[in-house]
Amino acid sequence: MRPLFLTVPQWYPMNPYLAPAILVAECKAAGFDAAAIDLNIAFFNDILTRESVLKAEARARALLKIYEPTVQSCPEPEKRFASLPPELKTTLLRYKTISEYFAAHPTLARETAEKVEDAVAVLKDPVRFYDPEAHFRAKDTVNDALAVLSLPYAPSRIMIDNFIADPVMSWSFEDVKSQCLDPFRNMFLPYFEKKLPELPLADFDLIGISVADLSQLIPALTLAHLLRERTDKKIALGGNYIYKIIGSVKRPDFFDLYCDYITVGDGETATVELCEYIEGIRPVEAVHSLVRRDGERIVTNETAPLLKLDTLHTPDFSDFDFSQYFSPETVFPVQLGKGCYWSRCTFCDFYTGQQKFDIKSVEHAVNEVAELVERYGAKRFIFVDEAVPPAYYDRFATELRRRNIQISFYSFARFDKGFTRPVLENLFAAGAKFFSWGYEAASPRLLKLMNKGIEPDVRDRILRDCVEIGIWTQCTFLLGYPTETPAELQQTLDVIEDRALINSCTPSNFVLKKNAILKDETEDVGITDFTSNGDFHISYSYHAKTTTMELVKKNRMDFERRFLAATADCLWSLGFTDTDHLLLYLSRYGRDWVRDYRLQYKKKQP
Repeated sequence: MRPLFLTVPQWYPMNPYLAPAILVAECKAAGFDAAAIDLNIAFFNDILTRESVLKAEARARALLKIYEPTVQSCPEPEKRFASLPPELKTTLLRYKTISEYFAAHPTLARETAEKVEDAVAVLKDPVRFYDPEAHFRAKDTVNDALAVLSLPYAPSRIMIDNFIADPVMSWSFEDVKSQCLDPFRNMFLPYFEKKLPELPLADFDLIGISVADLSQLIPALTLAHLLRERTDKKIALGGNYIYKIIGSVKRPDFFDLYCDYITVGDGETATVELCEYIEGIRPVEAVHSLVRRDGERIVTNETAPLLKLDTLHTPDFSDFDFSQYFSPETVFPVQLGKGCYWSRCTFCDFYTGQQKFDIKSVEHAVNEVAELVERYGAKRFIFVDEAVPPAYYDRFATELRRRNIQISFYSFARFDKGFTRPVLENLFAAGAKFFSWGYEAASPRLLKLMNKGIEPDVRDRILRDCVEIGIWTQCTFLLGYPTETPAELQQTLDVIEDRALINSCTPSNFVLKKNAILKDETEDVGITDFTSNGDFHISYSYHAKTTTMELVKKNRMDFERRFLAATADCLWSLGFTDTDHLLLYLSRYGRDWVRDYRLQYKKKQP
């Protein structure tokens, strides 16, 4: 019995994803010869070539000629767009996207084709990567190439940090099914059709696909459907995103199309037990946290007992070719615990699927880091936890230092008063380069509505301590929380733009999530009604008394444009997916150098 775990696009191509490495380790420990293949990094390497970009440009220009009669036969489409059939809507949007691109950039596609392979090489090169001028020029070239590669599938768009599916289609069951089967809309379908014959599928009995984010859903289901059609292998879907939409996929036709099994909750337990069932040593009814089809019924097995984290094995990255990733040094992901020890923020759904907050013993966690250092020469780490208590982090840092384990790392953190100056100094001495703090809003009133459980004066004290100690400060912001006034929004923006305490920011606009606490408290914040965005989407569309979804999004995008323009010569002022690269630069040059460097090359604005 051999399980294979696949990582699918779109995910960040900087470093390997943690889930397959965990599952490989647990399956091997249970006696199963498991393996992992990262199709995400293969996808980016395969498409970011001179030949692929030139082919995409030629196809996009050919589509302009093909679509021109259709467009001319549909005068003033904007006035009756809503009443047009979906395929025509997509055609019109594609024609508009392609024609506007070539009008604005008549030679850029071919220029990009000539530079793209070297740009990818820069991001992997141990010398040129650390030249800021070459680094950010290469990133812009990669983004330019992805824009060209997206043109034949517009208005869908692949980016280094996201995949945006055709907005004409909804996230309903039928529309998602349609996209998965439609080469007209789905750029992943032809890619996977070409890639599948190269994979050693005959060597395996179970294929697992983990879905962590909406950006992976269409690619994951496309691949699962192809595997369902073209192999006799058992297919299991899992991951946090699948858990969040589990109510919508418990239907026979979902299993007909995409999979044999769905694992929910702790995949470490469910996956090993599923292997035991396929091996013939466990009845299917005894596979914990398994959703399966039984005739025309969908059955959900008993939830697994709380996972004992100290029984887990060190993640196994032996199947990953680190030279393929878009970083010259690997940043290894490690999970210290599961869940969030606060888990009361009204807008959040990170805790969905977790039975309770739990964390490894400090000894086990440090042993895991030490093993990765010894086995792979690891020096850089991200601790992927939603939040780790400061007292735990203090003991963890002390043990790293006691054992002289010399690493650098970053993580997410709450503005907990337990992050005293001595704790932060201890963490910095142990290798902490930055934390991504949940600032959210400047207004104390909004913080109370969000139930953040943080005090503004504590928050500011922590940031001041970090600045003085030498820890880079990155903060997340939530713009447009219901009832936020224009003055409160400006108060938050003033904090970001001042940059006295904040080195980089990650702004997002408020989204009403299906699994968030706020869903059941909408009246308290003036949300008058909300509707689903589709079976496979984890958020709602809503109406509020004081604002609109459109205005919230516009305010955030307007701010980003202004802020990026004002900080175009800074290395990292706004960060979403560059955090691994930021860690590498901080580890090489230190906080002050990275903060104070000013680019001669001006980064392109989105």
